[in-house]
Amino acid sequence: MLPMVDLSDIADELTRLGDEIQRAFDDSEQTVEPAPQVPLNGFAQLLDTVRASEAASRGEAAQSLRAATGVEPDALLDHGIGLLRQLAVVARRLNLASQAQAVEVLAVPFACWMLRRGCELHHPEDVVNALATLANHLKQPDELAELYGLMGEIAEGIGADRIQGMDPTDPTDPWLVLLMNRGVVATRSHQPALMVEAFDAIGEQLPEHAPHFFREGMGQMEALNYPAHVREVMQRYFDTWCSGQRLH
Repeated sequence: MLPMVDLSDIADELTRLGDEIQRAFDDSEQTVEPAPQVPLNGFAQLLDTVRASEAASRGEAAQSLRAATGVEPDALLDHGIGLLRQLAVVARRLNLASQAQAVEVLAVPFACWMLRRGCELHHPEDVVNALATLANHLKQPDELAELYGLMGEIAEGIGADRIQGMDPTDPTDPWLVLLMNRGVVATRSHQPALMVEAFDAIGEQLPEHAPHFFREGMGQMEALNYPAHVREVMQRYFDTWCSGQRLH
């Protein structure tokens, strides 16, 4: 199930997870730093700060956040993601892998909420990883289509400087990973319009990776018995990018 882009839902989920992490921390005999309440309290304070701009328009929200905090809204977004990362690290040290993952996933709705209010995402690694986690857990095409929409918001919100600085030879580059994963999610949504949009972006922005992506995609069509309308789109892009090459 996708998390909602809503501050109250984020806060409620973090309270639930925080209680579980705190109990494990209190019962643990090992020394774990920082205490869970440090990032939990920090994130709660941050939510209180940004909630004041909840009803404002995009431009007004950014201005309101600057006035309230004295810092750029982009820095608040980075700070919040950093606090979630810190809490997830604590959870993993307490052997709470599922809770850690659930905390990390909250970076997606928080980032989307902030992006809708005029922020840019300059350090997208944690959010891109969280999107991949969500993609791996979703099965229904309609949920995957919704996830595709969130991936598009994140893609649009990543700062231009970050995109221009992408290293196309690095398979772990978050911009590359995001565009590739978005192509997979579009395919699994079974919606040709989303596939065309995602595939065009791969071809335009990652041309050196496109042939491999579409070869892999065609291989999955038979292996996973995709419906005919999905196969037709994949075949079209395979023919364009892999002409004269054979599947192995």
